Amino acid sequence: MFYNIFAGTSSFAEVRLAFRYLLSFRFKDRQIIDAFHAAAQEATGTKYAFSFGSGRISLFMALQALGIRDGDEVILPAYTCVVVANAIHYAGAKPVYVDIDPVTFNIDVSKIATAITPRTKAILAQHTFGLICDIDTIRAIAKKHGLRIIEDSVHALGIEHKGEKVGALGDLAYFSTDNSKVISTFSGGFVTTNDPELAKKLDQLWHATPWLRSFDYFRIGVSFILAYFLYSPRSYRWTRYILRVLSKFRVLFYFRDELLLERPTHYRFPCRMSSLQAAIGLSQLRNLDSNLSHRKEIGLKAERLMGCLGERLLEQGSNHSFLRYSFLVDDRASFLKAFSNQYDLGIWFTSVLHGRMQNLDKLGYQTKSCPIAEDVAKRIVNIPTHYRIPVDPVIAALSAYETHVGTESFARRRRDFLSLSDGLDSD
Repeated sequence: MFYNIFAGTSSFAEVRLAFRYLLSFRFKDRQIIDAFHAAAQEATGTKYAFSFGSGRISLFMALQALGIRDGDEVILPAYTCVVVANAIHYAGAKPVYVDIDPVTFNIDVSKIATAITPRTKAILAQHTFGLICDIDTIRAIAKKHGLRIIEDSVHALGIEHKGEKVGALGDLAYFSTDNSKVISTFSGGFVTTNDPELAKKLDQLWHATPWLRSFDYFRIGVSFILAYFLYSPRSYRWTRYILRVLSKFRVLFYFRDELLLERPTHYRFPCRMSSLQAAIGLSQLRNLDSNLSHRKEIGLKAERLMGCLGERLLEQGSNHSFLRYSFLVDDRASFLKAFSNQYDLGIWFTSVLHGRMQNLDKLGYQTKSCPIAEDVAKRIVNIPTHYRIPVDPVIAALSAYETHVGTESFARRRRDFLSLSDGLDSD
């Protein structure tokens, strides 16, 4: 067996479902899309949900609904995916980066206030790797300064904070359903809100948003099917080479705009999610509880072994989806080598703007401005937790590595980062 991060929530029944939609060319069926919206509302405890072609498009539409325009500023953690900063940039706004907490990898709320200017319009509250950020403090700051909160819930679908579900903790939230997230429709995303005025704007935006070409939706369906088989742990040791060829020749459908500084023109941006994807999403939302249970079983066992989150993790991991179990190592190359016989770990995030390794200044990030985020990007590793990752073998592998480097190494590293954070605060 050779394990990886992709297609971990997809089932053979959903492959058959995708085949049926491909054969019928049913990509714009409003009934199934409306049913997906209703299921997304239930999963997030919200009154309104609107699907779009991807998570990055969903964020862009959330910004449009909030009226974010040229010259506005949006505060976000300096440890995220480049498509987040891109969406803000596409909207004409300026991303303003704040350093992160060295244990949770979420935004350091103590540094938000100093980043606020008269042009600040919103704070992006990202739940990194599925761990709920300090949303109560962010709410207090937003209320004091009259700012909007956009939840980046891409990693955290299905969990709750004090009885409120992720997706309902800010003014609005956006989710991704791509091939590496809590649920997968291969690509896709949605926006949720409880605000009727924002919902009215989102509804107008949704109806004005074009569909992709039918051929593109067909490619997404084919990509979902191929991913199910080619990412299988039984075959991935060999099929990963096939995947590279398919990717090189763009047989698989991806939104390839990570390095663009202008809105994409090689596909319709924004665009809607198809009914094929909505049908798969419905199926996956029905299995969300068992999906999260499996992830938490791995995450909690890893935490008992590693102890990296400590008191930041609530009882039974109630504040964490465990999309990944993430922690810091001194030597990432040796960690990857130790796991390379059985795991292709696909480490997130290896840059403060993952997906862009150079010229970060083009998106407004100044090197050394957020030193903790930069150091974390060099040392982060994470363990996948989806259905196809067996619990006991991955924990055994992690235990063997922990024994090799020594428990004290992890405890010391955690202390070092906390000391670094304290030292920077006192400067």
